Amino acid sequence: MINEEIFNPIEKKKKVQHYTCTDIISDINSDAVFADGFDEAIIGYDAVGFRVVYDYDKCSEILMKRDGGTIHDAHEYMEFNVVSAYVGDFTPIFIHRLD
Repeated sequence: MINEEIFNPIEKKKKVQHYTCTDIISDINSDAVFADGFDEAIIGYDAVGFRVVYDYDKCSEILMKRDGGTIHDAHEYMEFNVVSAYVGDFTPIFIHRLD
């Protein structure tokens, strides 16, 4: 007699776990601070403080698409409302990429 709990020719589908950048960084640093609406612009985290690192230009693109503004409008918003904001030890970092 075959124990069907041990042998089943039709394997049950395994639950697939999908991890996002925010999941991974939150696992590394539960106190990490994320900038609302810019998850698609996350490029990593810094090696010393484990702060979230964003691509500044990608953030600007997100703003232009979201608000329908120009690059100038996005830059002004980024500088005044995002980059200059200090929200504690884990304030995100916004970088200009060279590539």
